[in-house]
Amino acid sequence: MIGRLFSKTWFRLVLLFLVGCSFWFVFRAYRYTALLFWGYVGVRCAYLLLARLKNKMPRLSKCLRILLTAGLCIFLIAALVTVFIIGSGASGADEPESRYLLVLGAGVNGTVPSRSLSQRLYAAYDYMTAYPDATCIVSGGQGPGEDITEAQCMRDWLVEKGIDPGRIWMEDKATSTEENIRFTLALIAEKTGEYPETMAILSSEYHLYRAGLMAEAEGITMLGVPAKTRPFPLRWHYYFREILALWYYLVF
Repeated sequence: MIGRLFSKTWFRLVLLFLVGCSFWFVFRAYRYTALLFWGYVGVRCAYLLLARLKNKMPRLSKCLRILLTAGLCIFLIAALVTVFIIGSGASGADEPESRYLLVLGAGVNGTVPSRSLSQRLYAAYDYMTAYPDATCIVSGGQGPGEDITEAQCMRDWLVEKGIDPGRIWMEDKATSTEENIRFTLALIAEKTGEYPETMAILSSEYHLYRAGLMAEAEGITMLGVPAKTRPFPLRWHYYFREILALWYYLVF
């Protein structure tokens, strides 16, 4: 009976692992959801192996179980705190008016903006319409699966919507948020001879807190401009990814 139950448990874990694989390789818009499934499978496997170890080495099994449980609790508490920290920057600046607006790039499907990039572009259009004296810098290089640079895609989209091409500058070399900011500041300095103290930066709401840290590291104050991520499940998927990205940035 126990062996049968144990086999059923392992079968369920293998099934959950495969569900995670389907998110990672098939449902790529939600691919980081796979980490939740794989994490759960990993933790359950660890507890099952410790249960088997209990008969042979009960003291060691108990110690390892306590350590695993404590580590899991610390991870969950840290993740919850990080979500609140990320959310603190998600609303953006109260007064985002700036001479320059940096729009951070996102994926391009061939020559068409991805869902995330489209949401940022609609927010950029609203900003440029609300502040007619602002100059927009679209920043992003060309990655796998992209036939043009992210900067070119964004510029084409905004021009098609009626934004004056003279108000749009392109920075088409950056491959990360840090490079987006650094290269944009260099472009502004090259064109104007000035290095701005503040700059409006537009990105998905979950990304603004980390972008603000990077802007501060470059010596400027960021005025965050959020682009709302829709639908809601996709927003929380990216929040989960951003937890890991923020931890990576703070550590490395």
